[in-house]
Amino acid sequence: MFTRRTFLESAAAGALFARAGLAFAAQPGTADAALQAMLQRHAEDMLARSPQEATGAGYDIGDHAALRGMLDDRSLAGRARDRAAVASARVELETSIDRTALSPRSRLDYDIAHFVYENLAFGLGSYGYMDLNLRPSPYVVSQMNGAYYWLPDFIGSRHPLETAADREAWISRLRAYAEVIDQETQRIRHDALQGVSPPGFVIDRTIPQIELLRDTPVLESNLTAPAIRRAREAGLADLQRPAQQIFTAEVVPALNRQVEMLRSLRADASDIGGVWRLPEGDRYYAGAVRSNTTSDISPGELHREGLAQCEDLIARIDTLLRAQGMTSGTVGERIAALDRDPRFLLPATDAGREALLERAQGFVEEAVARLPQAFGNTHVNPLRVRRIPEAIENGAPGAFYSGGADGEPGIYSLNLKNPAEHPLWRLATLTHHEAVPGHHFQYSVLSTAGDLPLFRQIVRFSAYTEGWALYAQQVAREMGVFEGEPFAVIGELQSQLFRAARIVVDTGMHHERWSREQAVDWMVNNAGEQRESTEREVVRYSVYPGQACSFKVGANSIVAAREAARSRLGASFDVRNFHDLVLESGPMPMAVLAQAVEQWDGGPAAGAATDG
Repeated sequence: MFTRRTFLESAAAGALFARAGLAFAAQPGTADAALQAMLQRHAEDMLARSPQEATGAGYDIGDHAALRGMLDDRSLAGRARDRAAVASARVELETSIDRTALSPRSRLDYDIAHFVYENLAFGLGSYGYMDLNLRPSPYVVSQMNGAYYWLPDFIGSRHPLETAADREAWISRLRAYAEVIDQETQRIRHDALQGVSPPGFVIDRTIPQIELLRDTPVLESNLTAPAIRRAREAGLADLQRPAQQIFTAEVVPALNRQVEMLRSLRADASDIGGVWRLPEGDRYYAGAVRSNTTSDISPGELHREGLAQCEDLIARIDTLLRAQGMTSGTVGERIAALDRDPRFLLPATDAGREALLERAQGFVEEAVARLPQAFGNTHVNPLRVRRIPEAIENGAPGAFYSGGADGEPGIYSLNLKNPAEHPLWRLATLTHHEAVPGHHFQYSVLSTAGDLPLFRQIVRFSAYTEGWALYAQQVAREMGVFEGEPFAVIGELQSQLFRAARIVVDTGMHHERWSREQAVDWMVNNAGEQRESTEREVVRYSVYPGQACSFKVGANSIVAAREAARSRLGASFDVRNFHDLVLESGPMPMAVLAQAVEQWDGGPAAGAATDG
């Protein structure tokens, strides 16, 4: 699955611990070399089973070119093959490699692989959906998941279209798209018979989105229109006729079958969002929390920690609001008042939406100019700021980032269905989270830092990617981007509060058995979030349990690692080198990151880019 964080689709990451003097290439005949060879083979096996990941990693060429015309097998049989392959890889890792014989760097690779296999085994052994992003969802198709949701952008915009062979592969993939829709429909039926089906409010949001994809003409659909345009620009034979024929004859009927399957479940659908209502729901949620946070923390303890963090942040925001003369009402009520303040709102018109995008672009440029204060590697890839496609706005989050593949710019997308959801006092921090020094900068540094083993390039961890982006907001504040902007400072702290509140609400729904209404009310009343966006957020938590916790857990882990390094290194600690270490080391579980920082000597990254 290509997630909204297609973070490592084309990136090759930096040599881990080059700054510590540890050689990247293992000596032949050593345990390190055996581990590298094993993980390389495992990664190639993964890509052979996932043609979409193969395209994202640039692996679908040469002997593997046939993968470019295929999509991932989403059938029950395909899932069983994935489960067996992961089980075999885990056994081989545990029985063929002596961890104690590995170098410190290779022990980190071992631990990363072991975590991946453990959590893939959990996800693939459960109902619903799981992939290399390690973000389990109990429902195969929802308002935020499924081939109808993720694949149109991949097929329309990310499939290579430079040669006649690429064109034929694209046609093959469009035909395969109808097949994978049907595979998922069959799995919806299978899971429903096991007592697992989405809540009614999820189905109600999902069906209209599928229907919109079905009813959008091929020259306007993001499934086909970008590819038709790109083929023409490349001088290839026109794609409009085959696209229209396949879409009408094969894709539309498959989408209709999926709609009908979901409609058949609606009458008896639950109105409970928590996964505790599902078979072995408590076990499922504990596994989802571990997979997403990459931390060994129980849902109950996490709930208590979230409440404590919210209490602290509310007190800090209260002090800042009072300094601006805002003293009446709860913090949540005063934040809500800021959201209605005309000083911070742009009109819900085309001109207002364009102005909001321009403001976001300005915030990006300001952050880029200040990067040398906090980073040694300051390389930033091209970035495009755009509106989220209207076809998926109703189910999409407020914003997301997608990394650019094959030389394409990264994309920072904003949900502008209601521009009032992005008042200007919040917009700067949102932009720093998604763009610079958040996700886009994270992606940019990793894409220029060197080479990681293929296995490390294709596995991803929400706590690392989302934790960095949340931590990056703090870094932006520390770089001085909010100087003279007291409400922007409040916005940054409120964003931290929002992520802490996510922990409370996610664990509240799935562990404490809160209703959806309780979850929405708690977020609105305590974090000052807008009700419309919060309702959409809570539906998101229903289909990706535990993922909302990854942001704050990851950010807290990075801060803890930073302060531990500062204490250990004393005067030799340089935050620029620390940041380069975290970014160039590549995605990893938080416990492994802590090990990496403990082994770090404090020196700069080798060959850090400074081209801004």
